[in-house]
Amino acid sequence: MFNGIPTMMRYTARSPYQCGSSGFSFDNCLRNKSLTENGFLEPNRISTGTTIVGIIYDGGVIIGADSRATNANIIPSNNSRKIYELQSNIYAGGAGVAQDTSALMEVTRAQLELHRMNTGFRKVPVRCANQMVRQLLYRFSGNMEANVIIGGVDRTGTHLFCTRFDGTTDTVPFTSLGSGNLAAMSMLESRWTEGLDEQAAHDLACDAVFVGMENDLNSGGRACLCIIRSDFSVHWKVQSPYPNKTSPMRSLLLAIRHGCTSVLSTIEHQVVPWGETPAGCKASVSGPGGRLDPGPGETGNRRRGAETLGPPKAKRRRLDTDEPAK
Repeated sequence: MFNGIPTMMRYTARSPYQCGSSGFSFDNCLRNKSLTENGFLEPNRISTGTTIVGIIYDGGVIIGADSRATNANIIPSNNSRKIYELQSNIYAGGAGVAQDTSALMEVTRAQLELHRMNTGFRKVPVRCANQMVRQLLYRFSGNMEANVIIGGVDRTGTHLFCTRFDGTTDTVPFTSLGSGNLAAMSMLESRWTEGLDEQAAHDLACDAVFVGMENDLNSGGRACLCIIRSDFSVHWKVQSPYPNKTSPMRSLLLAIRHGCTSVLSTIEHQVVPWGETPAGCKASVSGPGGRLDPGPGETGNRRRGAETLGPPKAKRRRLDTDEPAK
């Protein structure tokens, strides 16, 4: 099914993964193996710790994804592309290692274009794209860290497939993959129903992606949506992060009835408004505003001095050099 690249056939296979002519080069795997054997660490790979979702609605398919790419604890980019065009009627969202996902999408796009030309330039069925992806992933026994959501429309209707890195696949009405899939799936399971219109499906996809971004540090950036309609029209939309901040769906008000807790002790404090004299106290009033007079003596002078703004007085320690040492 996969055509070989002529330049690849000039070299002999140096690893079990290079025995086929799929167009992939695994020289980096051999390099990493050699580095590990010599006591060096492998280079870090950029992983799209991702939240991608897919929804079938009454009239098409919606694929949504965030736009953050992560490398361990570093964020190299907040504008990473995670939705790929395989054909004019088939799109896919990828989660996993960015290099593996991009290479998988490029090979699949080329194979689908060859299939379209060999079949008289007809629309490629969505199931054909999913079959190519799952066979390629199964062929490499999970060594390609790429998880894909494939959605599209053809003459048989709308389709949505969830394919994982080991080649297993499911046909689902809604799904989610990536590091933020648990939070996104909880949103999809609570709000998805059959017969959703486009606006309701759009809002649900946005909320699912945003929930995944809020509950996963590796997901972030913006929400990118691809809407594939049954009339083969495609609409792209980029949603800024957190457009409508709403309260949780299932939040309950906490109301405590009076008298549920016992009173252990009661302490009363007398509160006097500013400028008034407490009951039972005699004080002279001077100056505007009804302020209390600080009173005579050294303490009163210090209080009066604090009310005026003057230069700060530095406190210095006096050293008596004339005093003989003991």
